[in-house]
Amino acid sequence: MNMKTAADRGKMGSVPKYALPEENWSPDLLLAQRVISTPARLAIVGYLYTHGPTLRATLIKQLSLDSSLVGRNLDQLEELGILIGDPPPGERVGRSTRWEVNQDKYSGMAKALYDFLGIDIQQPITEQGDQDV
Repeated sequence: MNMKTAADRGKMGSVPKYALPEENWSPDLLLAQRVISTPARLAIVGYLYTHGPTLRATLIKQLSLDSSLVGRNLDQLEELGILIGDPPPGERVGRSTRWEVNQDKYSGMAKALYDFLGIDIQQPITEQGDQDV
């Protein structure tokens, strides 16, 4: 079997190609891949989506995550556009930032992920035993 590896595409080592994003993925699907790529990012976005605007200190306490891990991921998620910080980056000196999910980006990301997985969000999910025979 001749499997193309990530080594052919850059510095990722020998990760099989199927583990890498495809070139034709939409920006929203790439965003979803980046958000769910680490448990910390997924937890942060999930918490903010569920609870609304929140301070970093609250995220650290509620998610039981290391302060530097939360800070690094908040910055990365803001760069990706999925989070919005208030005040904006240039105005944060000495001020606490309130973080929230960018609803437009979140909706686009969720739709792209559901489409990619073949999930129809209009149809209720049934358990296998619930199907008509």
